[in-house]
Amino acid sequence: MFVTTIERLGLTEKESKLYLTSLRIGPASMQVLARKAGIDRGTAYHVAQTLTEKGLFETVEEGKRPQFRATHPKKLFAYVERKKKEADKHFEAMQEMVDDLEALYEVGAK
Repeated sequence: MFVTTIERLGLTEKESKLYLTSLRIGPASMQVLARKAGIDRGTAYHVAQTLTEKGLFETVEEGKRPQFRATHPKKLFAYVERKKKEADKHFEAMQEMVDDLEALYEVGAK
C-alpha cells in the first residue's frame, strides 16, 4: 500500500521499496537493505544515489562499513513541495506560450 502511495508522489517502485525498507529497519548495509527490499544490490546502490539526490536518503558512518538510511519522513513532504513548485513553474511557462502555440496550430491547420 505505501509503495503505491509513495510512487504517486514521484518515486519509482524501486525507490519506494528501498526508502520504506530503510524506514522500517533503520541504518543498514546496502546488502541488507537490498535483500530486504527485494532489489539487486547493484541496482540498490543506484537507487540510493537517486534518493540521496532527492534528499530522501543518506550515508552514515557506523563501524567499518558505511550504513545507509532513509532521511526523516518530513523530508518526503519537502520533496513533494519542491516537485509542486517545479510543476507550477512549468504551468506558468505553458500559460505564457499558449497563444503562440495556438497561432502555430492555426497556421498548420490550413
